Amino acid sequence: MPEIKIGQAVDVIVEQGLIRASFVQDISDDRIILLQITPPLPGSYINKTILVTYLTKEDRHVRRCFQARITEIREGYITVGRGFPVIIVKRLSPDEVCDLRTHQRHRPHPEMKIMIGEEYVEIIDISPSGAHLVRTVGVKSILRVSDTIILTIRNGAEQYNRPARIIRRWHSRGADGPEHLAIIFMAEKI
Repeated sequence: MPEIKIGQAVDVIVEQGLIRASFVQDISDDRIILLQITPPLPGSYINKTILVTYLTKEDRHVRRCFQARITEIREGYITVGRGFPVIIVKRLSPDEVCDLRTHQRHRPHPEMKIMIGEEYVEIIDISPSGAHLVRTVGVKSILRVSDTIILTIRNGAEQYNRPARIIRRWHSRGADGPEHLAIIFMAEKI
């Protein structure tokens, strides 16, 4: 049986680069019931293979994953007395350690700065393919997952604009806490 547990947060990779957050709602025999992702998967995804990933409880830096086939998409799966829209999957492979990143990320050089519009953001880590950025506390966000944004990147005397796509967005310390953005770079400098 899987190491994942009911109520555990997971990430679902539907297609290359399309990562969506979900939660395990139930585990029944060889089926794993996942909360429907946003935007919801349509019925055309039944019988498609996805990758389900999660961070281990013992070491939050180790990510494990397994392949699964979508067997059903249901609007009202009942658990704990409530109905939820779910994706029902069947595991196809055992768990293994995996890394979602194309390139290893590093702390930025002290002279590197990134702006979204007129706002400087904190750079947690960066690689040739993407970055983890944090916006200032209290900034009212209109950004959403899948949005394309233009970043102004300053590295010493050099400055250029680079389009990026938001692949994950979350808040630490509650909804009013800092906004985190996981982005992938889309094209070369513009």
